[in-house]
Amino acid sequence: MDKDKNRFSIILFFFREYKLQSAIMCGLSILAGGLEATNIAIIYPILNTAFEGGFGEQNLILSIFSRIANLLPINDAFIAHCVLFIIIAILTFAIRYATIAYRMRISTRIVEATQNKIFDKYIKADYQFFTEHKQGELIYNVATAPQRLSTLITLTTNIISQIILSISVILLLFSLSWQGTLAVMLIGALYLSVSRYFANRVSYLAGKGVMEAIRESNVILNEVISGIRQIKAFAIIEDRITRFHAVTKKHWHYSRRRAIWSQIPTPALTLILYFFIGLTAILIRNLVTVNFAELIPIFGTFAFSVFRLAPIMSTISGLTMEIMGALPDCETVYSTLNQNLTNIVDGDNQIDSFKSKIELRNVTFSYKEENKILNNISVTFEKGKTTAIVGRSGSGKTTIINLLLRLFDVDSGEINIDGLNIRQYKLASWLNKVGIVSQDTFVFNDTIRNNITFYSNYSDEAVIKAAEFADAHTFISNLPDGYDTVIGDRGVKLSGGQRQRIAVARAMIREPEILIFDEATNALDSISESAIQKAIRTLSTDHTLIIIAHRLSTIIHADKIIVLDNGAIVEEGTQKQLLENGGTYWQLYQNQPVETG
Repeated sequence: MDKDKNRFSIILFFFREYKLQSAIMCGLSILAGGLEATNIAIIYPILNTAFEGGFGEQNLILSIFSRIANLLPINDAFIAHCVLFIIIAILTFAIRYATIAYRMRISTRIVEATQNKIFDKYIKADYQFFTEHKQGELIYNVATAPQRLSTLITLTTNIISQIILSISVILLLFSLSWQGTLAVMLIGALYLSVSRYFANRVSYLAGKGVMEAIRESNVILNEVISGIRQIKAFAIIEDRITRFHAVTKKHWHYSRRRAIWSQIPTPALTLILYFFIGLTAILIRNLVTVNFAELIPIFGTFAFSVFRLAPIMSTISGLTMEIMGALPDCETVYSTLNQNLTNIVDGDNQIDSFKSKIELRNVTFSYKEENKILNNISVTFEKGKTTAIVGRSGSGKTTIINLLLRLFDVDSGEINIDGLNIRQYKLASWLNKVGIVSQDTFVFNDTIRNNITFYSNYSDEAVIKAAEFADAHTFISNLPDGYDTVIGDRGVKLSGGQRQRIAVARAMIREPEILIFDEATNALDSISESAIQKAIRTLSTDHTLIIIAHRLSTIIHADKIIVLDNGAIVEEGTQKQLLENGGTYWQLYQNQPVETG
């Protein structure tokens, strides 16, 4: 019972913001069900007039149709009832069409709004959230799972219509024969109970299995597409094939199971009803003493009603099973929308320009459930100066940059920009002052121009100037479509050095006051590195530069070098001072000779 209550609350959750639209959908569904029941009921007066019976003249429900038919300007009662039957059928179709159109409009609107909500929630979450979740799962939660809401909404409103129709038909049957109606209700209750069992035991579990299999296949596909170079290089293609085949086998195993059992109830119910109607006809023929011909209208109407009720019960059963199959995805959407994600809280102050210094005071930081990456460090980055950060892998260099970009917030201590805590600034206004070139170059499947501008409105002259500064204009000009060349997923049509130079141009076109180079020359050849070093020296005259360097040749002209080791600052000074000290930097220098010419 608790499970059913929880599932019902999940269904209501998605209708809650659309109360008026939901009421209209329900109203249309009720009207459609009522009109269809009316069409069934009018079968009796048609048969009654055809066989000149009189059994239903005292029946309140059936006599109403005779009175309505008498209002038509048609003398023949049989034809009048047939015309009324056609009119009601047309009205039923019109209402059905309106119901379907409105239902699809609202369901697609809910799906669209839900996808947007999940996307907005994810993109505003802090960077830690993305490091803790698989990309394939996140993509599934945004792109695929919400689509099942359309199924849920369509089926839920449709089942309301079918319930109204079934109630109307049962009332009609009661007016004809309460004994026969009880028998039909007993069969229907038994059938729906069995269907509900299969819905819970088969459809729900199969739907959950399909959802998990699609998620797993998305993860594998994402990993293969992202890492195809490494997969081929390490000869693990067969392993990926085996994994993917296992997941698709699981997917279609559950899909087949759900499809088979969702179709079994309908022929089973048809068999039961055929048996029931045949047996009823035999009993009437042998047990009723009145003229059998007089019972044809009631028997015909009863039989027609039962045959119409059969697909209704079958539809309700099928809809229930489909709803249960869609629920796992809807539960995922529900939990995602109600999940509390941590995000970076924006400040209130606008930063118009960078005036004096960036200061880290007693900053300590660790990723969740990990050892401290930075331990009580204090450092200052002065305006107009070039500050380099060096150290062995894992010493915390890139973490400092992540904190400056507010991808994370410090655990303790503070970061001040011109004397004001970084948390008090509007994040966008601060990041607009910063240009970043990292070792993990991000490019997307679009033109070189759009990769440099990030879709911002820059002139051709500005784009070319930025590319020339990054030593990229020459190779771009030699491409078939120049700056309009599409570079493929993750820039597969470019070399690593070319992608890096695109990233440098992207940073430069914004004309930032602060430039961060996070091991930005690692993928460059010696010629390109020389060009970037020259550009860095030029920039250092009127920009604030922060350089994380693996190649010490990049930082020989830095105003200050900070040496990190195990999350702590162990040395600080110019290259000359650090070499004279003979400490950690001197050891790094000895392992990587630097030409100073």
